[in-house]
Amino acid sequence: MQHPPPPLTRWQQTWRLATVWLLGGLFWLAVFAITPVGQGEPTDRGVVDVLLLLDIAIGQLVVVLVAFRRRWPVGVAVAVSLLSILSTWSVPAVMLAILSLATRRRMPPLVVVLILNVALGAVHDRWIAPILFPDDPSYASGRGSLLSLGLTSVIGLLVFAIVALIGWNIGGRRELVSSWRAQAETADREQSARVAQARLAERARIAREMHDVMGHRLSLVAMHAGALAHRPDLTEAERTQSAEIVRDGAHQALEELRVVLGVLRAEDEGSGGAAASGTAGGTTDGAAGRAVEAPQPAFTDIPSLVAEVTSSGQQVQLEAAPDLWARSVELPGPVGRHAYRVVQEALTNARRHAPGTRVQVELAGGPQAGLRVLVRNPVVSTVPATGQGLGLPGMAERVTLAGGTFEAGVVGGDFAVRVWLPWRTT
Repeated sequence: MQHPPPPLTRWQQTWRLATVWLLGGLFWLAVFAITPVGQGEPTDRGVVDVLLLLDIAIGQLVVVLVAFRRRWPVGVAVAVSLLSILSTWSVPAVMLAILSLATRRRMPPLVVVLILNVALGAVHDRWIAPILFPDDPSYASGRGSLLSLGLTSVIGLLVFAIVALIGWNIGGRRELVSSWRAQAETADREQSARVAQARLAERARIAREMHDVMGHRLSLVAMHAGALAHRPDLTEAERTQSAEIVRDGAHQALEELRVVLGVLRAEDEGSGGAAASGTAGGTTDGAAGRAVEAPQPAFTDIPSLVAEVTSSGQQVQLEAAPDLWARSVELPGPVGRHAYRVVQEALTNARRHAPGTRVQVELAGGPQAGLRVLVRNPVVSTVPATGQGLGLPGMAERVTLAGGTFEAGVVGGDFAVRVWLPWRTT
């Protein structure tokens, strides 16, 4: 696609037109001040004076017209070529118009202007030159000789070709620079799209982490708050302990929510490079103004998670192969973190949809077989389902992105979550 040339500043336009005007004046002086003009009959002298005045006047008009060469390249080139038949002053301006037309890199208009200039040169030699230079032997007969006409045509073609080639080269360079600029803009847009996509993916990951952590904390708070409301037989010590658990759980949930919102706000303020790597468990370093990532849960933290849930009143039984914990030192951190989040979310779902039931967590696997996680609990049909049901899809997405498999459903009266994760060595 042909792009228009870049607009000229006022200074760029001014010095170009001034140069054309000055060269036109020098060319006029070289032709008419050195060579005798109008040495003929008195009646011819008046015609010569009129032609000289027209030459100067048309030269000024052509300089004005050539200022619009970028807006109407073909029209200006044709107009100044037609006017140049009576004006020697306008020759440099005609060359500028032809050069500007050649930068568009379109051959048909150039051919038309070339034919027009050759024809006008022949007309000038046939009708105008004999009046201005009657003593020139080439025009002694009152008409241009074939030799003079041929020489003038060759010189005109040569000058036209040189000017057109220069303009063509300038146009090619403009197109190359334009293509480079377009490629750079495309690369910038693609990079911006990749950054936006990465930021969106990171925010989705933070949202999943927040869902897992907040769901776990708030379900504990809801369970103990329900016990306080519906268990009048609790002793004062038990009530105090449950109230402390509710307070601590709510405080932890608010703290984790504050950290997540701080990370997202840091991304919006342009410091997303460091903040984007923060997680739901991150903290903010006030001195450095950067998000600092807190320790992430690992596979070996699953027993602590089960102990925390058990101390809150939920019945959880953890079963693992005897040598699994020893082999887990070779388990990559992301895989262990995925397993931890799956167990956490499964316990949260069991507490929400099957309160008071016993939950069984089974862990097994190795470097060759991969890591297997099974969480199951009895189905309680009397408990209505609440929420939007995002826990299972979130677990499935996490496991799938990690290259594992996810299954969830009712099997033999139990609701079971089966997960397999690849055990990739680092």
